[in-house]
Amino acid sequence: TGDPQSVIRVVERCLPDKLSDDQVLVRMLAAPVNPSDLNQIEGTYPVRGTFDDVVTGSDTMKAAVGGNEGVGEVMNVGNSVSGLAAGDWVVPRQSGRFGTWCTHTVTSAQSLSLVPASWWAGLDPLDVACLKVNPCTAYRLLRDFGQLDRGDYVIQNGANSGVGRAVIQLSRQWGIRTINVVRDRAELDELQQELQALGADIVVTDKQLGSDDTKRLLKSLGAPIRLGFNCVGGRTTLQMTKFISSGGCLVSYGGMSRQPVTMPTSLLLFKNLSARGFWMNRWYVDATNSEILEKQKLKMWSDILELTRSGLFVRQPLAVSRWPNGLDAAEAQPAVRNAVAWGAGLKHAFVFGN
Repeated sequence: TGDPQSVIRVVERCLPDKLSDDQVLVRMLAAPVNPSDLNQIEGTYPVRGTFDDVVTGSDTMKAAVGGNEGVGEVMNVGNSVSGLAAGDWVVPRQSGRFGTWCTHTVTSAQSLSLVPASWWAGLDPLDVACLKVNPCTAYRLLRDFGQLDRGDYVIQNGANSGVGRAVIQLSRQWGIRTINVVRDRAELDELQQELQALGADIVVTDKQLGSDDTKRLLKSLGAPIRLGFNCVGGRTTLQMTKFISSGGCLVSYGGMSRQPVTMPTSLLLFKNLSARGFWMNRWYVDATNSEILEKQKLKMWSDILELTRSGLFVRQPLAVSRWPNGLDAAEAQPAVRNAVAWGAGLKHAFVFGN
């Protein structure tokens, strides 16, 4: 663990000659780089990677493969594995079971979830690789925290993030309207047009959020603002929360500013607001022990991939690093380090294979 720029190393390892009975050999197709992956490398994320001995030349070190999201193709299965076969596409069942930033992996069948071929047929592997975290977080935020009727509003900060863009698109499909808060920036007009093309109804900056014009606009909507979605924290979240209608709920799923979420007593008493937290990884853990949640998970994946196939849902923009693409480990190192740099601009993703 440590600074991703300092501790990330690209190494080559030999695959085992034979699989154990419960093991699966997977060729990874694609894997994104999420902020939580970098937090995990830094040692600040609640889920640790799976560490084992890695031999590189004359050195042996304890290391874990990075990445918690991605999609791979099954190449071979152990004698006791059922329900998986060569050619199937699979994703990690939970974070921390195995790392996805690799060309191949050998893992237990229990660590994998099958994605039926009819769901991914015709899709880019990146669409499936980026399915489990951001789109599914948005899906659960909109489904699990109160009744939303057609025409209702939700308000969110971080609206140009992966989750924010997914909230906008899913809301459009379900007849929900969105108020979207973004950081002020030089290219604001371009970003507003981009989010409006996805279906955003209102886009304001964090600086505009407390203005008289914004207050007048949001008080004149004619429909309640039922939910607020927070991934930032601090003052912006407090300002946003004040617009949530009586009986509504603020749901925090991230804290990019690393500032606390505060809520005045008056909002709790006189508007009966509530505050909740949501962590997609915990939901997946709960789903492994619940037949109801497992069915909800599969429906969620199917819904999102069907919208993607229909052109009604698009993943967030990505900077793609194709690897190894003819490069050996040493030659791939700079590209990988660039992809895992904080503030690298566009979100990065690895596409594996030549």
